[in-house]
Order: sequence, then structure tokens, then C-alpha cells
Amino acid sequence: MTDQNAKDFFEKYTGESAQEFFILAQSGSARINFVGKSSGRKHIITFNENSRENESFYYFSDLFSNLKVNAPKVLKISEDRNLYIQQFLGEHTLSEIIGKEGLTERVKTLVKKTLQQLAEVQLKTENKIDYSKTFEYENYDELPITSDLFYFKSFIADVLEIPYHKSSLLLEFKKLVSKIENLEPQGLMMRDFQARNIMVNHQDEIFFIDYQAAMKGPLIYDVISFLFQAKASFPNDFKNEMLTYYFSFWNDEKAAQLKDSVKPIQLIRFLQVLGAYGFRGLIQRKEHFILSIDKGIENLYQFSENWQEMEEYPELKKLILNLKSKSVQDKIKNMIFNH
Repeated sequence: MTDQNAKDFFEKYTGESAQEFFILAQSGSARINFVGKSSGRKHIITFNENSRENESFYYFSDLFSNLKVNAPKVLKISEDRNLYIQQFLGEHTLSEIIGKEGLTERVKTLVKKTLQQLAEVQLKTENKIDYSKTFEYENYDELPITSDLFYFKSFIADVLEIPYHKSSLLLEFKKLVSKIENLEPQGLMMRDFQARNIMVNHQDEIFFIDYQAAMKGPLIYDVISFLFQAKASFPNDFKNEMLTYYFSFWNDEKAAQLKDSVKPIQLIRFLQVLGAYGFRGLIQRKEHFILSIDKGIENLYQFSENWQEMEEYPELKKLILNLKSKSVQDKIKNMIFNH
């Protein structure tokens, strides 16, 4: 697929020549996104050879549209279903706004809007999703949880050659899987719910994007992904305040379950994210992920030191402690600068 193919597809849809047409920088995905402008209006044109991922995006976009959720409408799909046109929702991601402004009153308001809309989506979609339409996994159960744990093991522990006792670590992983797959309440889990996947328009309206990996899982997962993402660096008191704010949208029983889910989901999310930084940064050499590795390690280390139940996972705790050692830190620097 060439840039010209995408442009031709866009111009056939609009019926006129594009005023502007350019490619957007890629992040962690293999998808290729373009911006096309015609008659003063912008659109996003996306090419992706992964048909199953596309079909999941089409399904959830249609569902969200019917439920009046703030998400992009898919306007046109090519015959082979690998190229599609979607709404242009804004010039900036919430991540860009946070990076530019820090924790201003505007950012605090946008964070609260995001959490409110997330809770509304979770409530609106209850019993309305056909999870057989999901991309990779229907449920956040043994398979994806184990995959997340091995992401960390493979692309951090093994790549950095950190010593650990294999059978002890695997038994701890098994124990952690059992704990996480039984967390309640369950419902829509968008999976990669973070500030760079939230668009903000000129009226400061919030729109969710990049939800094709959605599945059924613990409702708290997306909240943790959002509030505890390394790049945002929200202060602890603000994160706790926003957790309380999110809990306020639920009845007492569900709020109590959500609170009990926070720490286990923090652990699995920190491990999975750091594994992704290892793969995308140390292996694939993508700058955004390289720059995030130190913060990802710090988040995981601080969590490990402060959660009492980490004592139940001594091999994992020892491995995390080793991430802060001079030898491992030197190894990371060598991999980054001497590649």
C-alpha cells in the first residue's frame, strides 16, 4: 500500500482533490495513519493489514456510535477492509496537553471528564457487547495475563540478563494470574487506555481512540492505565483524589470491589508496560519508549516497596529490586547508547 493509494481512496470518498494529505508519525502500532483535508474538513485515513484488528475496531466504533459514546465514526471502508476513513476529532491528545501544561486546572478538569466518560461507557456497554468480536482475547483471563507477565520476563528480565530462579518466578506468576482473573467488577476493558489515546477538541471535549484491543476484564484496569501511566507523572495525592472521584460513580458494593482491585491491577499493568518499553525501546529502538524506561522502572520499584502483599511474591520482588542495581542500569545505558 502506497501513500498514493490512501490519497486516491480519500479523494474518491470526498469527490475532490485533497487540499492536504500527509502521514502521521507511528508510535507502537503497525497501523499507518494519514491526515487528509478536503473542503476545509480534516479526516483520518488508516491502513492496517491486520484484518482481525480492523474488524474489532469497526465493531466497537459502530457500537460506540449507537450508544452515543465520544469515539470516532468510521465513514468509509475499502473493499479489502484494510483501509478506512474515520472522523478527525482534534489536533491534540491529552498526553500532549499534559506535557505542555503540567497539572493545570484545565488538565485536572480534562482528567475528571475522562474518568466520568469512562465510567459512563462502562455502564452503557454492560451486557451489550459481543465479546466474540474482540481482536486477540475475549476475556482478560489466564492467557492474556500470562502473556503480560511473560512480556516483562522476556523483554526486561531476560533481555537484561537479570538472574532469577525460574520455577519460583513461574509459580508466583501462576498465583498472580489466579488473583487477577477473579477480580470484580468486570466489563468493558479498553486495554490501552492512556492519555495519548484520548483526543481533545477545541471545545475541550474528550474522545476515546485506539480501543481495538478491547476485551472483557476488570473495570479498574483502564482507570489504573490512565492515572498511573509513567509519562503523565501525576502526583500521588492527585491520583488518589481521582480514584475516589471515579469510585463515586458506582454503588457501595461495586466501589468496594474496585478499591480491592487497585493494587493487583497496578502490579500487572506496571509489569506489562515495562515489558512493552523493553520490546519497543530496547529491541525496536523507538524513542518514545526508550525515554519511558527509567520512569517505568521507578513506578514498578516504588510499588513493589510499598505494597505489603509483594511479600507473597519474593522472587518477583527480588527481580524488581535488581532493576535498580548499578549493573542493570549500566546495561540499559549501554544498550541504548551503544546499539
